[in-house]
Amino acid sequence: MKLRLEDKKGAIELRMQGKSYGEIMAIIPHLSKSTLSGWMKYVKLTPEQEKNLKRNIEKITSNARLKVAWKKKFEREKKTQKIIAKAEKELPSLVKKPLFLTGLALYWAEGTKKSSYFRFTNSDPQIIKIMMRWLEEVCQIQKKKIRIRIYIHKIYAHENCEKFWSKITEIPANRFLKTIYKPTPHKIKKNQEYKGCVQINVCGVDFFRKLRGWISGLSKMFNGS
Repeated sequence: MKLRLEDKKGAIELRMQGKSYGEIMAIIPHLSKSTLSGWMKYVKLTPEQEKNLKRNIEKITSNARLKVAWKKKFEREKKTQKIIAKAEKELPSLVKKPLFLTGLALYWAEGTKKSSYFRFTNSDPQIIKIMMRWLEEVCQIQKKKIRIRIYIHKIYAHENCEKFWSKITEIPANRFLKTIYKPTPHKIKKNQEYKGCVQINVCGVDFFRKLRGWISGLSKMFNGS
């Protein structure tokens, strides 16, 4: 009993210093949260003590969140490096395929590098066809995972470019993302063949990481590193 009274006294003193329940339980062994809660039921803290307690709890919470964030970042980077390393090992067999090199070179030159997923934009129907074939045959990306978006000037809205690009990509127009119409001061179409720019989107950060690995490996091969 004497030991419990001493524990209670010590717990109250720690609480008045601004310690959280977790910190008190870490200092005083074999103390349950329910027992601690009962001891603190009638403990009244001064405004300054309340302020210190709040500040301490916020600090603990912030540190805990920071630890979780760093852990997630470490795990994410570890997974990224693993995927990149695996992709680099695949290169010796893949570089023998012309379609692989063509598609990867096109993406390396014109694909988005700053996002966390695949995004390639071009206005040439033949290049779009090559990229669609590359995604399906080389990267094994199913059509249902590919999203198409058209960027075109507003004055061409009546031409139904969605139908044109649907035929090129072999993806139904009703699955396209919303077309983005760009403003232009021109009233006359200079290039009669122009059907806008098409953006091919493939979600999935792991696929994007694999692309990074392929590009990194190809760069090393050509640079002799």
